[in-house]
Amino acid sequence: MQINHTIQFQELLSITIYHGYYHSFSCSDFDFVVENETWQTLNQYGIILKQEPNKLILILDVNKDFNHHCYLGELHLSFKIKNKNPQFLNFTELPFISNLTINFEQIFGRELLHPSENVSFDICNESELSGGITGTIKLVLNKENELFGLSSNDKNKILPIRHTINFKERNVFWKYIIYGSSKYIEEIDNLCIYEKNQKDSITFTKAIPIKLSNGKEGFLFISEKCLPLKERPNKQLGLYLIRNKNTENQLIKSLPCPNPRSVNYDLTTEKFYVQEFICI
Repeated sequence: MQINHTIQFQELLSITIYHGYYHSFSCSDFDFVVENETWQTLNQYGIILKQEPNKLILILDVNKDFNHHCYLGELHLSFKIKNKNPQFLNFTELPFISNLTINFEQIFGRELLHPSENVSFDICNESELSGGITGTIKLVLNKENELFGLSSNDKNKILPIRHTINFKERNVFWKYIIYGSSKYIEEIDNLCIYEKNQKDSITFTKAIPIKLSNGKEGFLFISEKCLPLKERPNKQLGLYLIRNKNTENQLIKSLPCPNPRSVNYDLTTEKFYVQEFICI
């Protein structure tokens, strides 16, 4: 006699990490770590754990009968996230602390694991342990035996449970340093950086003469206000030569976003800056 048995799975819960810096918003800068007690609990319930670049997924075997008194009661789960990108704080709106820990919380009726729309300073603390940037996530399921226990037949109505974490990109002052042997360098007073054909256009200061590390001459342009750091430009900043109101030469149509590796904090101005070198 042949017995056919089909194994079916259902998503129980997911935790997804997003970041405004990335073009896709998908943030793969963290690894998920499961606490030992949670590992034991997942094994007892036969729950499968799957990790994707920016997501942790818990999966149920739907053939398993959870409609039993032994599954009654709250289910406590604990996870950690550990950062693996050493540049993360440069482009993320968080306290600039090397040993940073973030306390995420489960909020009833809310998908986000933090009170504000983005991870904010008030849930961040400096850790006594050296571990880079970490986060703790504690979840409580089955508070009313809605998933496991004698009334678990109703779980399909509320699954899957989805939680998200949103990081915000850091706002900093942008610097462009123009240098090179182009003939246009001789007309530096007529060079400008701005966002063409846009309302509330981003503006930069006039060129400021500086000395480069190699001893050569360069010219510095600084944004008049803080700008968000992005993986890809969402504003088209161009370099223009304007001799008068009627003549405008577009030298560079779209300047690159500054590399977040160059982010630094100026103690004198108490501001964050990022810079990009442009050769013409």
